[in-house]
Amino acid sequence: MKPHPLDALLQRIDDRPAARKNRLAWLAGIIDGEGNLQATVQEKKCGSDGTRRNYFEPKVRITNTDVRMIKRISEIYVEHGIVFFYAINHVKRYKNRKSTWRNQLEITVSAKVNIVKLLQLVLPYLVAKRRYAELLLDTIKWVDAQPHRGRFSKGQPYSELPAFWEHIDAMAVERDSLIEPIHTNRTANIILSW
Repeated sequence: MKPHPLDALLQRIDDRPAARKNRLAWLAGIIDGEGNLQATVQEKKCGSDGTRRNYFEPKVRITNTDVRMIKRISEIYVEHGIVFFYAINHVKRYKNRKSTWRNQLEITVSAKVNIVKLLQLVLPYLVAKRRYAELLLDTIKWVDAQPHRGRFSKGQPYSELPAFWEHIDAMAVERDSLIEPIHTNRTANIILSW
């Protein structure tokens, strides 16, 4: 089938810098509304001697029932060289599910280098999760600046340093401050302030 002449024009328009900025702004809006910036500390076995250590594991997840949205996000990720993976959240795993619930598709970025790349791209456009994204970026950069400690190395792991927990606590405080139901009243036509 011969391509339509309009297809080439649309592709050139889509490749303009303004169009790229629009895609990143759209992605930032999706992350603000549907995304989950996650920063967990997981205890894992380290080596054959059974030693257990804490590891910082950040993730950026977007979950939605609309496959077209997730597909568009994946196109933006590929365009910028961001590595990601998919998962399906099956409704049947929830005991109290409602008949109107549908399966969800999740797209996740979990490698620190890719999270940094993604957050740096969308940070100028983020609103609701901007401060948390800044704190997450700072924490990733701090962890990466620490000496890498293998199972035979001497010295204190980064997860035992007070500075690491200061980063984790700052993100927890920011997450907790996103909404405070005690201060929310049902009103109309006024800008929220708290």
